[in-house]
Amino acid sequence: MTPRERWLAVLNRQKPDRVPMDWWATEEAAQQVMQYLGCSTVAELHERLHIDRPVAVGPRYTGPELPPDTDVFGCRFKDVDYGTGVYRECVYNPLGEYETIEQIEENYTWPSADWWDYSVIPDQLRGNEDKPVQGGGSEPFLTYCNLRGREQAFMDLVLRPELVHYCLDKLFELCYQNTLRIYEQIPGRVDITYVAEDLGSQTGLLFSPAQIHEFLLPRMKRMIDLAHQAGAFVFHHSDGAIRRILPDMI
Repeated sequence: MTPRERWLAVLNRQKPDRVPMDWWATEEAAQQVMQYLGCSTVAELHERLHIDRPVAVGPRYTGPELPPDTDVFGCRFKDVDYGTGVYRECVYNPLGEYETIEQIEENYTWPSADWWDYSVIPDQLRGNEDKPVQGGGSEPFLTYCNLRGREQAFMDLVLRPELVHYCLDKLFELCYQNTLRIYEQIPGRVDITYVAEDLGSQTGLLFSPAQIHEFLLPRMKRMIDLAHQAGAFVFHHSDGAIRRILPDMI
């Protein structure tokens, strides 16, 4: 089987020739494994370990010029070394000072899907015809935490729910339009769409079930419906202990 056939067999509840494998690792971990196995590239590592890594497709950014270490939302990041790994952490929250929707509308510009060029996507499949394709998706509450600051973001769920709804509508709509335009460039070719949100801590949920139902599930369902309409499977990722909410999500 090709990697794509292998993934699709499992997702369609059929028997593959072997279990398909994926690979997620920090740069430090990847370098150590590559050194141990004598691999000079990540592609060689995938070949050596029989990794069926999906090809991630996406548009090219063509919007307003961004300052160094700043994303399209105005969040600034820096590398933080934790001793065993280096992670990019948000160090500036552009919506952290605002208390009302009116203040945000007066002082902040939301990114538009028009800031990206989607015509480059078909070229990203050349040479990868036998691999599964991952494209589109959403993880907006993570972005909301960067926009507001993590502590403030969770307080907002109780103190400013109208602000959370307003911002999540903006963020989910951007994800929706981005995903739709990816599908339009390569109809029927996206196999997996990533609809994620970190809902759990080490021991339980980060949100109450009522908050998950109010703020996240309806918007996630809209994304999932879009993926299913395009013939794609949805890959849901969440860190932490989320067993309590899984029946509701299903």
